[in-house]
Amino acid sequence: MNMIKIAAILLLLPWQVAAEGISIPLGDIDVKLEVTAQPRIEVEKPQGGWYDSIKLNPSLENHKVYQSEVPVTVKLRRQEGFRVSVKNPLVLTRQADNSGAPEAAFSPAEIRWGRDRATLQLLSAIPEIFIIDKGTTHSVGTDYILQISALAPNGPNITGKYYGQLTLIFETNS
Repeated sequence: MNMIKIAAILLLLPWQVAAEGISIPLGDIDVKLEVTAQPRIEVEKPQGGWYDSIKLNPSLENHKVYQSEVPVTVKLRRQEGFRVSVKNPLVLTRQADNSGAPEAAFSPAEIRWGRDRATLQLLSAIPEIFIIDKGTTHSVGTDYILQISALAPNGPNITGKYYGQLTLIFETNS
């Protein structure tokens, strides 16, 4: 009896191997494709790129106030607005040098942002919200003005090179 089972298995074994070699068409397979484009914000100079540094110049009205205005373009995808804030206050400082001149610092700078000079808003660590016209949210950049102004220190021997770092945080309104 065991011989018959072994013979039957040996006879059916080649059929199983042959059946695995035959391709059976599965037919069309439909795949549903869903693309999720995340909201995105691009911040750059109007010509592209970003500023390596911004030079502050004395104001014509008050030579103790140093200021600068630079244009910035904001491009949004899948958004109608964004938030911008200042990470840390901008304080321009002069390091003490070998001549004995002490360290000196400007007052914290005022950082303003807006579409034009009439609508500039003071920025701080609390984000300010800006809305872009619905017709320009997908392909065209919107131009803004970044304005920086700081009051120079008082006292004798305040000349020298002052340095500071401004970090702006841009976030989408998602």
